[in-house]
Formats: sequence, C-alpha cells, structure tokens
Amino acid sequence: MIGQTVLEHFTVDARLGEGGMGEVYRAHDPRGMPVAIKRLHAEVSRSPEVVARFEREAAAQGTLSHPNIAGLYAVGVSEDGAMVFAMEYVDGHDLATELERVDVLEPQRAFGVISQLLSALHHAHQFGFIHRDLKPENVLLARVGNTEQVKVIDFGLVKMLDDVLGAQEVQRLTQTGVIFGTPEYMAPEQIQGLAVDTRTDLYAVGILIYELLSGRRPYEYEEISDLWRAHLYSPIPSLSEHAQHLPPALLSDLDGVLAGLLAKQPEERFASAHAVRRALSSAFGA
Repeated sequence: MIGQTVLEHFTVDARLGEGGMGEVYRAHDPRGMPVAIKRLHAEVSRSPEVVARFEREAAAQGTLSHPNIAGLYAVGVSEDGAMVFAMEYVDGHDLATELERVDVLEPQRAFGVISQLLSALHHAHQFGFIHRDLKPENVLLARVGNTEQVKVIDFGLVKMLDDVLGAQEVQRLTQTGVIFGTPEYMAPEQIQGLAVDTRTDLYAVGILIYELLSGRRPYEYEEISDLWRAHLYSPIPSLSEHAQHLPPALLSDLDGVLAGLLAKQPEERFASAHAVRRALSSAFGA
C-alpha cells in the first residue's frame, strides 16, 4: 500500500504494524496532515452491501468527539478491495509497548492513565457505544506539552464488525485467526456469547488496572480454554499477591474496586465508568 492513495484523499507513507484485525499504516491528506489507515484482513467480506453498511456504522461512530478517543474520519475500500478505515494519527506508542519498557506503572501515573480511559468510556457509553476490545494495544500514549494524554483507538470496531457481518460470520472469521475481542481481557458474558453492555468494558478496565500496577494480568494461562474457565469461575486474586510494592491501605482499597469491576455477573459490577473513577479517586487520594 505504500505510495497508494486510499479513500481518494490519503496517501500512504509507511507501515506501522499489524494486529489481530488488520494492518496499520501512516498516511497524509492533501494538506500534509498525518492520519492512520487501518486495512482489515482479506477474510472480512468485501461486498458492496457490506461496504455500505460499514460506512453507515462509521458515520454514526464519527459523532464521537472526545480528547481521549482517536477520531474516525472515513471508511471505504482500497484499490485491491480491502476494507480500510482512516483515523486520527497519534504520535506516540501503545500501552503494551510502555509496559514492555517499564513492567509496571508508578501508582499516580497508572491512576492518570486509567482516569483518562474512564473519561473516554463515560463519554462513549452515554452515546450507546461499547468498545468490546479494551487492551493495552488499543490505548495509545502521547505527549501534549508536559502532560501524558491517552487516546483510545478502535472504539466500537468489534461491534461495527459484529453488526455488519453478523454473529455467525464473526465466529467463522475468529476460527480462521481473525480476532474479534482479546481473550485475556474478555468479560464472562463475551466468552459465553451473551449480550454485552457498558459493564463489559468495565471488566476490561479491571484487568488493565491489575496489569498496570502488578505487571501481570489476574488470570494468565497458555491455553485459551483454561483462561476462559478462570474468567468464568475463578475467584479474583488479590492485588497484594503480585503488587507487594504498593502501600497496604492502597492495596486494600484497590481490591475493593477490582471486586466491583471483575465480578462474574455484570449486575454486580460498577454501574458506570464515572462511578469507577470516583472510587479510584478515593483510593488514590486524588
């Protein structure tokens, strides 16, 4: 795709990487403004009807405007017929890369990152959007002056694909290696194929909090079947088991917050991202 013009306006400059759903490129518009281009894997249907439905879904998602959500500019088809998305380019790196570098985040920095993530979720949830695939790779970190800014990417992409392609097609593609949702961060209701809501995202936030402060996820298994069984049935491990460097009082408060995020039943979780942020502010003394 290097050198190609996609969606009539964006010239591709470089390949940035590849994820479970597709490849990501850096491009620029006629004014020279950088944008990110996501090209979905070829297994995703390319029929004109599907393209039209993607465009309608993307138009709805484009109404989301928040400083912690990467904007979606356009959706269409590349010259070779692949689905492509033009999104806000974020000059930074993802949270997964940062965790590889530092292992764990200092508590106040972790609170800042999660607070911004929760702000993004609160805004999106008010408009009926659920992310469904929150993970470190979908949380970008950028510098704005002396401040670290979080940008959530791929907001609603899993739902968009599910709505457009249908549950059976998503299941078929998942079996061929195209990933819709990430097992390590999936809530029990996602694993069971049940209805999801805003509390599904909050479950993933709980996994992220645990990982940022301890350097590992609460459930870690090589076999997906074992991992999913733990999400469904295993007790929530205390953060103190893996984050002994944190003050005991903070650990106790955070265990309480995690209990309200990682509950197996959605109705036993926090009711909103705003409520989670209030609880975390109290725990961190912010």
